[in-house]
Amino acid sequence: MERNNDRLHKPEDKLALLVAFVETARRLNFAAAADALDLTPSTLSRRVKRLENLLGVQLFVRTTRRVTLTEAGELYRNHVERIMADLDEADAAATSLGTRPAGLLNITVPSTFGRLHVAAKMPAFMCRYPDIRVDLQFTDHFVDLVEQRIDVAIRIGELKDSSLQVRKLANNRRRLVASPLYLERYGTPQTPNDLLGHKCLHFSHFVTGDRWELQKSGETQLIPMMPWLRANDANILLKAACAGTGIALLADFITAEALRSGALCPVLPDWSIPETGVYALYPAAHYLPAKTRVFVDYLVEIFSPQAPWEVQKS
Repeated sequence: MERNNDRLHKPEDKLALLVAFVETARRLNFAAAADALDLTPSTLSRRVKRLENLLGVQLFVRTTRRVTLTEAGELYRNHVERIMADLDEADAAATSLGTRPAGLLNITVPSTFGRLHVAAKMPAFMCRYPDIRVDLQFTDHFVDLVEQRIDVAIRIGELKDSSLQVRKLANNRRRLVASPLYLERYGTPQTPNDLLGHKCLHFSHFVTGDRWELQKSGETQLIPMMPWLRANDANILLKAACAGTGIALLADFITAEALRSGALCPVLPDWSIPETGVYALYPAAHYLPAKTRVFVDYLVEIFSPQAPWEVQKS
């Protein structure tokens, strides 16, 4: 039922009046315009009258034989039709971004993982989706996806509960490694406690602090250490381990090639480090943008069914 007051308080009310006005101005026939909008003629007439009351001008001249626009009505029609065209264009643009992969895609990835396993894959993705522009940020710091307007983040480790959507990309297995040269010079540890007498190379972002957590047959040992080298860049630790500097606890996605070539050897292989995962995270949304969806699908594609660092050379 139409309200009787002439002042409008809701934008959708004003839009309904504008639609009624434009349709009537195009057809210059209240009955035809009402039929096109699936309204009764009285409802349409009431909406046009309310708009005239709101503006304080007469938009139509009504006689028993015809309906014509006043000078104010002609002027108003020109402006309103441009506005309606802009609204249609805005709707089309928004819908297009929801269904067609396009626009700016903001991505964050951990520094070492991103350089080793993401950067080289981006050209193929961008060739597949030429309407997507990419802003790729390498960082090991926590980023608030919503606040920073990040579309997709890759994170490694245990995930905290959040409102973000999550897709697991791969397992993240870690192990103790050292070069044959180091083990020949300083000996091979036989038990976790033997690590206390060795030069340990430590990644400073471990959640366990300056301790390594090792597990075997339900037994867990936390080994404290005074790191011989501590760094927040795992690639530095990889190079140091390959050079014979000490024993490092590193992820397979970093050490795979060195283990395959023999530049590094597993240390305490019977003891495992708690396994985590590699994940794609993105803000929850009722309508997921196509650019986000296709990139997450692409990540799943390149890391499935087996991550590249897990593929053994024949």
